[in-house]
Amino acid sequence: MRRAVLAAVIVVTIAAVMVGATLYVLVLSNTGNAAGFDSTDLTLPSIKYAAAVDNSLPGTVTSIHYSYDEVNLYWEITEDIYARYGGALDLEVENGNSGRLYVYAFGLQWTSTATTYMRNCSVIIDPDERVSLGELIFSAPASGNRDYKIVIKIAISNPLGTQWNDVGELYSSENTVTVLPLGDDRSVEEYLNTRYYYNRINERVSYTAVQQAVDAVKAEQPGEYNILQIAETYTWVKDNIEYLAETSTDYWQTAAETLSLEGGDCEDHAILVASIIGALGGSARVNIIEGHAFPTVFVASNLTGLGQVKAALASYYGVDPSTYRMCYLTDEYGYWLVVDTTGFPYAGGLPAQSAPTSSAGDWTVLSSYIYTIDATGVTTSSGLFDF
Repeated sequence: MRRAVLAAVIVVTIAAVMVGATLYVLVLSNTGNAAGFDSTDLTLPSIKYAAAVDNSLPGTVTSIHYSYDEVNLYWEITEDIYARYGGALDLEVENGNSGRLYVYAFGLQWTSTATTYMRNCSVIIDPDERVSLGELIFSAPASGNRDYKIVIKIAISNPLGTQWNDVGELYSSENTVTVLPLGDDRSVEEYLNTRYYYNRINERVSYTAVQQAVDAVKAEQPGEYNILQIAETYTWVKDNIEYLAETSTDYWQTAAETLSLEGGDCEDHAILVASIIGALGGSARVNIIEGHAFPTVFVASNLTGLGQVKAALASYYGVDPSTYRMCYLTDEYGYWLVVDTTGFPYAGGLPAQSAPTSSAGDWTVLSSYIYTIDATGVTTSSGLFDF
């Protein structure tokens, strides 16, 4: 299942209770469980921070006025926006002027409170070109119908592109969205590495089949396995692998098939992401809930490390850590970051079929169960009694 967006133009189980994103195990049995990761298998990403954006004007500043009447905005905003928690926005800008357009910041403003969430950028748009500025993560006011505007900060050049007039802020017309109330915590049964799902997932996970994607991720975020490569993996899959609605046959593709087809449903996306993370040197899981599947990545073994992960990911998305909402699951090893390319549109975003339960970032799956499967790429057998 994919989280929708609104488009705008100008046997034995592990019984557990989920509180926020933490699973507290009440009853444990290994009956029917397959092999998976142990503590020696898990690899933490190194912490790297994205460089701050240099959004100074790209040339000589002039007081001469150049027309900017033809600047068109196109955006998608998460359908589910939650009170005091927020949502995310993807913005594209089209330049219909004879001169070049330079966008050095963009954001969303809530009309009722005049609160604006901004992200710096540094994007030059040639005449008749339409360019994506990326994702904006924002918080939201109280629940109800709320008005908002999109804001961009721009400069426009002369036709030769040699002089720039700093226009400043431009606003879209007013738009209305419904801000939802926070959800309630749910009791969730957890199944860890149950053999049927373990083998079904790991027959399709392949670290070797995804070298094309690994090379693309490392071209943008070089070096040894690090936290920015996790975010870049999310970006690459979201940009290059189309979401295709689940068919009635519920066929799960291998990572190689998904790359070849350049598309797949939530299970296919999750298997591909887990394969890329494994090939980069990391440790990933595929989590199966009612009507959905999403991957998680092992990112920290303690709260100090988790704070560093949050700051690094906030730098990647150009927002303050206090605005960046990071979803993760926990176990005895530490913290597993949600990387759901069909949920909120950023690494660490709220997975589909889930809801936040507090403004601080706690959340719950909208499911009575969760199957957590280590993406090792290796299947297992116990002979006659496999199930």
